[in-house]
Amino acid sequence: MADVTIDSGAETLTNERDALHGPYWTSTSVGYVVSQEAINDLEVWKTDDSGATWATQDAANEPTSANNRSMAVWYDKETPDNTGTIIHIAFVRTTDNDVRYVAFDTAADTYGTIRTVDALTVSGTSADSDVSVTCAKSGKVYVCARGDFEQDTENTDHSMRSSTDGFATNNESEASPYTSSEELVKLFPGADADEDDICMVFYQATGTAIRFGKFDSSANSWGLTTVDTDIPATASVLRGRKGNFDACIRHSDDHILVVYYSDINISTGDFRCADITQATPTITGKTNLHTDVADSSFPAILINQINDDVYVAYAGSDDDTEALGADIVVYFKKSDDGMGTWGTEQTYGVQADDHKATSLGRTIGNDGGRIMPVWFNDDLVTTVVNDGNDVEIAASGVAWKAVAGAQINIGDVWKTITAMQINIGDSWKAVAVTDLQIVK
Repeated sequence: MADVTIDSGAETLTNERDALHGPYWTSTSVGYVVSQEAINDLEVWKTDDSGATWATQDAANEPTSANNRSMAVWYDKETPDNTGTIIHIAFVRTTDNDVRYVAFDTAADTYGTIRTVDALTVSGTSADSDVSVTCAKSGKVYVCARGDFEQDTENTDHSMRSSTDGFATNNESEASPYTSSEELVKLFPGADADEDDICMVFYQATGTAIRFGKFDSSANSWGLTTVDTDIPATASVLRGRKGNFDACIRHSDDHILVVYYSDINISTGDFRCADITQATPTITGKTNLHTDVADSSFPAILINQINDDVYVAYAGSDDDTEALGADIVVYFKKSDDGMGTWGTEQTYGVQADDHKATSLGRTIGNDGGRIMPVWFNDDLVTTVVNDGNDVEIAASGVAWKAVAGAQINIGDVWKTITAMQINIGDSWKAVAVTDLQIVK
C-alpha cells in the first residue's frame, strides 16, 4: 500500500497553475499523468505496470521552458463516442504572452508540433491566469484562456479559439466565455444536435458563484445558468486553488456532474455536488459529500462510463480532524446512484503532509482503468500516487446504447417501428420500442 512518487521535481506552484492532470487510462495497467516540472518543462508520465513505476515520454519533444502560468488537459475518450488516442494540452506562457497547444498521442507516446493558439497579455502572477481545452463531439478542439484577471479586453486579455486540425492551419476566433467577473473555466462537449457546440462550468470569483454555460457555435454566443450562489469564499483564496471545483461529462446522457466546496477553512463549509442536464439546462443539487467541514479541499471527480459509478477524491478527511496547510491525507468516496448517496470515505494515500492538488482523470471507459488519484505534495514538491489502495475497473467488451427511432425496410421503403413483440415459450410478448438497445 505504498505511496509512489511520479515526479520528485514538480513545479512549486502546481496548485495555482493547475499543473497536474490524469491519470488517463488506455487499459487497466497503462496510464498517463501530465504535469509541470520545476524547470518549467511540461511532461507526460506513463505507467505500464498499474502505477508501480512511472517514466517520462518523448522528452526530446516535450514543451521545454514553457514558463507556464496555467495548464489544461483533455483526453479524447472524455468526449462521448470518441475512440481517439490524443491527450490535448493547452498552456499559457509569460515569456512571449502566448497561449499554446500540443497533442500527445498515446498510441505512439509522442508529441505533435507545438502550436500557437493566441497571443494575450499574461500576468506574471501564477494565480492570475486561466486556460481550458476540450474536444467537441465533432472533433473540433476549443481552447479558452485568460492572461490576467485584472484586465477585461476580449482578444487582448482573454479569448476562445477553435480548430479542426489541432491549430496547424485552422484557427478560428470564437466568443470568449470570460467577462470582468474573474471566471475560472472548464470546457466540455455539448449535447445539442450541432456537434460543434460545447459547454462550460465556471467559478465566478467576483460574486462567488458556480455557473453553467452553453456555447452555440452557429450563433457564436454563450447562454448562462446559475448552479449555486451560496459560495462565500473570497476570490483571492479560491483562485489560488483553481476554484476549488471539478466537473466531468457522463456519456450515457451527456449530463455534467460538478463537485465543489462552498468555503475553505470555515466550519460551515460544505462539499457539494450537482447534476446538470444540458438540454434545458436544469440544475439538480445532489447529496453533499461533507457538511460543515473546514479542513478539506482540492476535489477531483471521475465517472466509470461502463456503469455510471461516480468517484470523488479530495484532501482532508470528512471528520474534520486534519489541518489544511499542515498534515492531511488524500481520500475518495464512491456513489453508485448518481450522487444521491455516498459510500464510506476510503483512505487512499499514506502520506500525511501539506497536499495542495488532486486529480482523477475524469473518465474511465470500455478500456478499463484504475481509480488512482494523483496528488501534489507541497512540502516535498512531488507528485504522488498510491500503489495498492487504488481500485481496478475491468475493461468492458461492449457498450450498450439506447435505440431511438428504430426503422425496418419493407419493399425498399423504411418504416418506423411503433410496436414490437417477441416469442417466449410459444407466447408473444410486447416489447416497448423505447427499451431497445444495441451494442455500439
